[in-house]
Amino acid sequence: MLVEYVETFNAQDVVTAFFTRFSEQFSSDVSSLKIHPYDKGEYFKIIAKTSHQEHFVEIWAEGKLALRHALNALLAWKISKVNSDLNLEDGPAFGFRGVIEGFYGTPWTHEQRLRAIPNFADFNMNTFMIAPKDSPWQRFKWRAPFNENFIGKIKELTHAGSLHGVSVAVCVSPGLSVTYSSGEDRQAVLTRYRQLSAAGVTHFGLLFDDISWELSDATDAARYPTTALAHAEFSNAIFQGLREIDPSAILTVCPMHYSGRGNEPYLVDLGENLDPAINLFWTGRQILSEYLEIVDAEIFMKTTKRPPFYWDNFPVNDGSLRHSLFIGPIQSRDKGLEKYSVGLLSNPMTQFEMSQLPISTIGEYLWNSYSYNPDEAWERGLRKLLPHDGDRAALRGLLRCTMGTCVGGDPAPDLRPVFNNATTARRAGDLATASKLFIDAGNSMLRNIEVLRSSNFSRPEIILEINPWIAMYEVGANTLLQLGEILARCEFDKNEQMLISNKNLVQELGELREYFDGPKTKMFGDQIDGPIWELMSELGVND
Repeated sequence: MLVEYVETFNAQDVVTAFFTRFSEQFSSDVSSLKIHPYDKGEYFKIIAKTSHQEHFVEIWAEGKLALRHALNALLAWKISKVNSDLNLEDGPAFGFRGVIEGFYGTPWTHEQRLRAIPNFADFNMNTFMIAPKDSPWQRFKWRAPFNENFIGKIKELTHAGSLHGVSVAVCVSPGLSVTYSSGEDRQAVLTRYRQLSAAGVTHFGLLFDDISWELSDATDAARYPTTALAHAEFSNAIFQGLREIDPSAILTVCPMHYSGRGNEPYLVDLGENLDPAINLFWTGRQILSEYLEIVDAEIFMKTTKRPPFYWDNFPVNDGSLRHSLFIGPIQSRDKGLEKYSVGLLSNPMTQFEMSQLPISTIGEYLWNSYSYNPDEAWERGLRKLLPHDGDRAALRGLLRCTMGTCVGGDPAPDLRPVFNNATTARRAGDLATASKLFIDAGNSMLRNIEVLRSSNFSRPEIILEINPWIAMYEVGANTLLQLGEILARCEFDKNEQMLISNKNLVQELGELREYFDGPKTKMFGDQIDGPIWELMSELGVND
């Protein structure tokens, strides 16, 4: 392939990384690629024409980010197999778009982070912030300079980011033990930032989340009337020192009060005294916000003198949520929210592989909040996650039983019509049909499990992550089979238009419910448990 740069930057590394990553899709059919200057930030223009099964491509882009977006558009056009030429001008809605690895629990590995970066680029994201709560370097040993091994890994990550147009950011969380008025503590943070800057980091995080609300140091308590003023002065000093290291460096602070109405006294003090060039994280109305609305963003902006930088706690499943997979698409985020925010970073699940699916939908929302369609984005994301048709169909069956998230949605949308139709048939006295619906659904789930547990499954690393949910899926399948068998033994009183009381079947249903409720792993919402209770109630009615 001939790559020609027309009075613009040389991004041969981005081009090479992209076509190496997608060599199967393109083979050698792109004969020439011309790249022109384009002074429009992350916006790009692309024209692709086909002649005798060869593609001739021209891209207008300002830098590596816009170039990667244009190449993503080329890939989408290629996969779509549209016969017409490609002529597109496009760009993202939100400024910062990406992921913050900020959960409690086992952090992602270095190898997973290296794999994450090109994935995020595929999703048109531009930021990957590393802030694992339970890594000692993050919150507990923050005063110590980074060792050579850690800095070496950061260099690998920033290099990977440069190949794919993703900025790698790293955080320091000193709040558990810091003395805000201490010059030594400020220098400890700046020492780390200086190391990170030398490793290629340009975006830095300073996090005060999940710490004591009161100033614990006597010197600080005597110096600062409020904790917010301590945080503002410390952050400003860090920002000033950081800009001496790198005049273009970005600093994002997570305040102690990071959710709520957005007009809390702490945020008022912090906003009044914090350098206006520093970004502020915010999770929205709640820590796990069911929705993000413009009206709340406006309040936050008025209070803090800056738009919010959303730390979106979706699809995170740490702490008490660890028994659930939040696998559905992002939703309940306002269209046009980008006009009232700096950007949005998703806090993912501890399960790296499965996080990629909901994250892909977040990428689509952040690119264009107005055209975003959750269901269509989810199906596209699933195809990216698992291209193999048979394997994808089996995995889809399982995942469609754990779709519910903190942002709403039916947890088991494909089971709902099964139960609705079975309930309708049962109440009409057609117990055979109701029984068959449950048995057929259970057998279908067991067939999916057989595929998922096959040694030939194309993505075994996914199976390793979700084995507890496969086991729960099997419990659900067996429950449906037993529920169908019990219904087949029920009797219907046509005069009373209800099932005839049967204590033995009630006992069996009680045992079935205990079996279903046994595992800690969560799936299905109330789709199965509720109907069992309903059937037990009807069969337990005395004459």
